[in-house]
Amino acid sequence: MNLEIGTVLADYEIVGVLGAGGMGKVFKVRNTISDRVEAMKILLPDLHGAPDLADRFLREIKVLASLDHPNIAGLRTAFRYENQLLMIMELVEGITLDQRLRQGPLSVNEAVSCIGQVLSALGYAHRSGVIHRDIKPANMMLTSQGTVKLLDFGIAKGGEDRKLTMTGTTIGSLYYMSPEQIRGSSTLDPRADIYSLGVSVYELVTGRRPFDGDSQFAIMSAHLEKNPVPPIVIDPRLPQSLNDVILKSVEREADQRFQTAEAFRNALNSVTAAQATTVPLAARPAIPPPPAPTPPMPVAQPKGSPRILWVAVGGLCAVGALVAVVQFGPWKKTEAGSMQTTPPAVTAPAPSTPPTAQSEVAPAPPPISTPQPATAQQTPSIQPAVREKISSGKGPRAADPAPTGQALNPAPEHPAGALPQPFSPPAAQPAPAPQQADQTAHRAELQTIRESAVKVSARAGAIRSMLQNLQQSQAASGLGLRRDWVQAGSLMDSYLQGANSALNAGDAASAKDLLEKGERQLEILEKALNR
Repeated sequence: MNLEIGTVLADYEIVGVLGAGGMGKVFKVRNTISDRVEAMKILLPDLHGAPDLADRFLREIKVLASLDHPNIAGLRTAFRYENQLLMIMELVEGITLDQRLRQGPLSVNEAVSCIGQVLSALGYAHRSGVIHRDIKPANMMLTSQGTVKLLDFGIAKGGEDRKLTMTGTTIGSLYYMSPEQIRGSSTLDPRADIYSLGVSVYELVTGRRPFDGDSQFAIMSAHLEKNPVPPIVIDPRLPQSLNDVILKSVEREADQRFQTAEAFRNALNSVTAAQATTVPLAARPAIPPPPAPTPPMPVAQPKGSPRILWVAVGGLCAVGALVAVVQFGPWKKTEAGSMQTTPPAVTAPAPSTPPTAQSEVAPAPPPISTPQPATAQQTPSIQPAVREKISSGKGPRAADPAPTGQALNPAPEHPAGALPQPFSPPAAQPAPAPQQADQTAHRAELQTIRESAVKVSARAGAIRSMLQNLQQSQAASGLGLRRDWVQAGSLMDSYLQGANSALNAGDAASAKDLLEKGERQLEILEKALNR
């Protein structure tokens, strides 16, 4: 059959080529009667030469005929033409999510929106007894209006199907295949689609598949034996809630996953709802700085204005505070516990008269004027007579007030001609700086080591799996593993376990050292096994 642009098959004219797959080819066609542009999928091999493919194609036609959902590409009709089976479908123009990924990972909101629509389609299909079994980004078409259509029900399993072989399944599908599909379980249920969609979400938001390998066996083994690296380790900007949702959807045991598409969709919606209620720092309005203080301008106030009253009250409070400081400051305490408002005057005797206690002039009464802060010029000096009495132990009597600035225990002499410095309370010692910066740096270092440990553990798991499989195959031939491989594997496990214990204890230095030693043993095995 000639399938070129311009060819007319029944009532449909081929106007373009949309794509090709293992089962057939998809063309863009125009109905010559209605002029409506649609998609035509045709099974390329002759029906007599490929009965299995023909059966699968018929199964897809029947499955699509039973489904009617806005997020599923709908079936228009199907017919045979010159021993070829043709299916006319709704034309969905856009790009697949696999093509969209080539531009980079999707944002959280974009990925949740797309996958939410796919989950809506899957929930409907599951309730209709249909399991898609080939969920992957390449089978999700994104239109320019933001609508996502689920495509390709070629290996879908309907309620009446009992067996469906894996013939024609490409290696690309293995990246998204559930563990039960890989094991060939005969009791496959909708949770297989949940797993495949979880793998798809993982890839959409990180740009990486959770499991990779250089062979079909390596990929299948990873699905069966490994846990994926948490998405948030690959991209720390991802919300923790989204990370948890994805990891739950790709649990190896079906009972541990979301049990329905609706539950999966509700969990994803809660992620975006939580983000909507949290305003990012960049989006928060900036708080303007307080205006610079300006000197007050004199404003004429009317008589009796409240402002004058408040100014007067404020002035009285200031004067009262100053009086309290001067009256009750620590430097005003005397030996007898009395308080002085001004320092007592001390007058030196005449040079011809020997200094005696009786030659001291009695302290002058305190002035009534408002006390002023003491200055260096106002501080009285200790005269030689007083200094001599202090040094000889014949100081002022208990009833005599101690001169200002003079402690109860005599202070050391000042050099001749030098004024004693006024007393000032000792400056408060600054409290020791908090260790928050060191703690933050320590936590950051632990987190970095922990992320490295997760990646190394994932690589180590792959090596353990390979060694185990190799050991089984060698044992079947009566052989064993090389001794140096066994030793390297044992050292690797010991070092990694030690690193994990050090991390739990918060010992960053030991954890880093043990992790590096474990990774060196891992690299030896990877090189030996061509990993």
